[in-house]
Amino acid sequence: MEKKHIFLTGFMGAGKSRVGRYLAKRLNFPFVDTDKEIEEKTGKTVKAIFEDQGEQAFRKLEVETIRQLCEDPLPRVISLGGGALNNTQTFKRVRSAGIVIYLQSSPENILQRVKHTDKRPLLKVDEKQERDAALLQRIRELLAQREPVYNQADIVVPRDGLEAEEVAEKILQQLNQFWKQNYAAD
Repeated sequence: MEKKHIFLTGFMGAGKSRVGRYLAKRLNFPFVDTDKEIEEKTGKTVKAIFEDQGEQAFRKLEVETIRQLCEDPLPRVISLGGGALNNTQTFKRVRSAGIVIYLQSSPENILQRVKHTDKRPLLKVDEKQERDAALLQRIRELLAQREPVYNQADIVVPRDGLEAEEVAEKILQQLNQFWKQNYAAD
């Protein structure tokens, strides 16, 4: 089996970090969350970077962080930010450096996971509206933009109704099949 990075992609609140930690433990790989890496490098939260410098500055940091991780020969489980693969260059780099897994979740389930936090700058909604309805609409809009990229993943794992540990186990099963099909010794 060729050891490659495992990249988890999906929308905010899909559980990429929680699932990633379980998966990394089971594979005996280090775990990296790209948003946390950026926060450690800059000394600022993702929200603060968005507020102080804007989304474009954050995306530039994200591209560079992912580039560095892709070049590291040590295989890792890497949780990507929800919009990271919208950058074509990053998408190509990630695809060549490892296996991409999309944690698929419905807008309604995402809403339940993110509605109690204000840490997600792209989910800011007008507080004059009914917040949950406005937030659900925003999630649907962003998901509609991103899902065509997410669906290009090597493996798609439905996330809803499962605990993080269960999702990690499903990923392991699908990874084993993927490795057999794509990296079997000739």
